Amino acid sequence: MRGQERMQSVAEARALRMLRALASPARFRIVEILAERKDGTSPQLMDELGLAQSSLHDHLTALREAGLIQASGDGPNRYYCLDPTALEYLGAYLSGIGQRARSWTGAVRATRTEGEMGIREATSADAAAIARIYNHGIEDRVATLETEPRTPEERAAWLAARGPRHPVLVATDAAGAIVGWGALNPFNPRPVYDHVVDFSLYVARDQRGRGIGDALLGALETRARALGYHKMVLAAFPTNAPGMRLYERHGFTTVGIYHEQGMIDGQWVDVIIMERLLG
Repeated sequence: MRGQERMQSVAEARALRMLRALASPARFRIVEILAERKDGTSPQLMDELGLAQSSLHDHLTALREAGLIQASGDGPNRYYCLDPTALEYLGAYLSGIGQRARSWTGAVRATRTEGEMGIREATSADAAAIARIYNHGIEDRVATLETEPRTPEERAAWLAARGPRHPVLVATDAAGAIVGWGALNPFNPRPVYDHVVDFSLYVARDQRGRGIGDALLGALETRARALGYHKMVLAAFPTNAPGMRLYERHGFTTVGIYHEQGMIDGQWVDVIIMERLLG
C-alpha cells in the first residue's frame, strides 16, 4: 500500500508541476502554438507572442522543467516542441481524478509563481493606476488618437459611468500592482449595433512584451462572449506593430484603412479598422 501511495504522490507532483506552469497565460499560449505548428524557434515564438527574449527564455525554461516541452539544436536555430506524452498524461490524470480536478485548478491559482499576473474587475480605487497607464499610451503616440493626459479624477468618473455591458478589467502582477487594463466600449448608440463592441487595451510602458496584452485581450474576448456580443471591433495605427501582431494572433482581420484620419503633432495618421466575429 505504501508503494502505491508513493506512486500516486509522484504522479500528483508531476501533474501539479504541469498545471502550475500552464497557469501562466503566456506559457499556455506557447503550448497552444507548439501544438498547432508541431515546433518553433525562439525568434518565431518571440514574433508570435510579442515577448521580449528574456521573458520568452524564462517561460520556455519553466515549461521544460515542468516536462511539457522539449528542445533540440543550439542558438537561434534551437527548436522547441511539445513532449509527445506530456499532455496525454495530464489529460488522463485530470480525467482520472474526476471532480478533484476543480480543487487542483484552485491550487494552481493559489500557488502562482513570482512574475505571473492576475486579471480582475476594475474598482474605483484603480482610477489613478488606469490614468497613469493610459497616459503612457497617449504620450507614446502609437495607440490612440487621444492627445490630452487623463487625471485620476477623470478616470474615476469614467469608471463610475460604466454600465454592466461595458466592464473594465485590470491586469495585476504578483504583488498586486496594476500593470495593464482593458475595457469593452460602446460601438454605436443605435440599437441595431447592440451586438457589436469596441475595446481599449493598454499596458504599462515598463511591462510591455511580457504577455500582459495577450492575457487581457483573451479575457476581454471571454467577457464579450458572455455578454452576448457577436463581434468585436477596433481602430489601430499601422505603425503599432506589436499591437497589430497581437490582434492578428487573436483572429482579428483588417476591414479597411481610413487614410489621414487624424492629425497628431502636426502629422496626418492613418487608422486601420479590424474586426473579429465571436460566433
